[in-house]
Amino acid sequence: MPSARARMRRDPVVAESAPGRRTGRAPGAVLTLVALFLIAINLRGAITDVPPLLTSIRDDLGLSGAAAGVLTAIPVVSMGVFAPLAHRGAARYGYERTVAASVVVLLVGVLIRLGGASVVLLFLGTLVAGAGIAVLGAALPGVVKTHFAEHAGAVTGLYSAAVGVGAAGASALAVPLSDGFGSWQLSLGVVAVPAVLGLLAWLPVIRRAKPVRTDPSRTRSTGPSRAGTTDATAARPTPPTPAPAAAAPDTSPWRRPVAWILAVFLVMQTSAYYGVVGWVPAAYEEQGWSAERAGLLLSVFGLTGIVSGLVIPLLADRFTDPRPLFAVTVAGAVVGMGLLAFAPNLAPWPTIALLGLTLGGAFPLMLVMLVRFAPSPAAAGRLSAMTFLIGYPIAAVLQIVFGTIHDATGEYTAVFGVLFAMTLVELAVCLGLNPKHARHS
Repeated sequence: MPSARARMRRDPVVAESAPGRRTGRAPGAVLTLVALFLIAINLRGAITDVPPLLTSIRDDLGLSGAAAGVLTAIPVVSMGVFAPLAHRGAARYGYERTVAASVVVLLVGVLIRLGGASVVLLFLGTLVAGAGIAVLGAALPGVVKTHFAEHAGAVTGLYSAAVGVGAAGASALAVPLSDGFGSWQLSLGVVAVPAVLGLLAWLPVIRRAKPVRTDPSRTRSTGPSRAGTTDATAARPTPPTPAPAAAAPDTSPWRRPVAWILAVFLVMQTSAYYGVVGWVPAAYEEQGWSAERAGLLLSVFGLTGIVSGLVIPLLADRFTDPRPLFAVTVAGAVVGMGLLAFAPNLAPWPTIALLGLTLGGAFPLMLVMLVRFAPSPAAAGRLSAMTFLIGYPIAAVLQIVFGTIHDATGEYTAVFGVLFAMTLVELAVCLGLNPKHARHS
């Protein structure tokens, strides 16, 4: 066994804060969890507040269906294009400071959107807000790996529930706030409030974080860190004085088949999720529903997602093989999307609730895999960045395609039919997440 002196020896390379095995038991762990919850509330609110107001926005600005598709797609594109900045920022400044900076960027975007009477400002603000959300979303798996590696499922469930709270609250309040303010622009600006609260709660986490130190001559160090583990072994118990060559390989995610499986899964899951968020309110408004009632329908989608977002990641901690959980979850999404496509008026509220449970559960389950399939916090950040970079832009382009399909057909049946087919592909893809080759494939 290594001596206490050896275990506490400093390593000149520190890519993130102290690893989760020790930090998760620190006195500040509860405060970090609370701050993480408040931060995660902001991951969807600036996106889900737009669809309930989309009809008003289109009428005021004269947007076509394709242009409306671009508006709903911009945040999704941003989440892919800007996600790699999370790993770069974390490598230089630490995950804690990267999270804070991303929330500031989100706030700037929300404030720009207050000038939404201008098409340019509305689209620009949405782009900037999307960039902040992108970096934030890609950084949070690294935060979980750093602070709570032994409880990744439970903590991912917690912040996934926060995502659902933010998403559901923003969609449910968008129309009432717009009516109360007499301005959909001011309604879009309200999501600045949880962003400010989250940022204030996060400041103590930054102060407790270890400073990031780098040594250009040792970018692949395998010596023990201050917490007694290397960057490549942060998620495992400390081995007895390992030789440098014995460290687990930190393979680039671009060379790992499992990373590509996760990326394809994300394309399908995100397309379905934002297909519901972006088009369900407008689809039911076309059938005579009021904007407020259609917005409440979307809030049910978010609220039921909170339940599955909490429960499914907790179950993931008890499953060595995640494929049964993925299969059950995605199969439910297939059923829900089928009902939405082919029988939208049969039972709209239960259908949307089922989609909330299943699509809302599939995403946090994938986030758990981003932590589980990575050997270190830095690797989790790289895997997240690569997956988001591929998945989100493709899903965003598909949102524009959906808007074009609506313009061509004059209805949403074909749109939801395509999404139904994509959930079938998603079901097939998730069966490739074999834990036997996840770490080294």
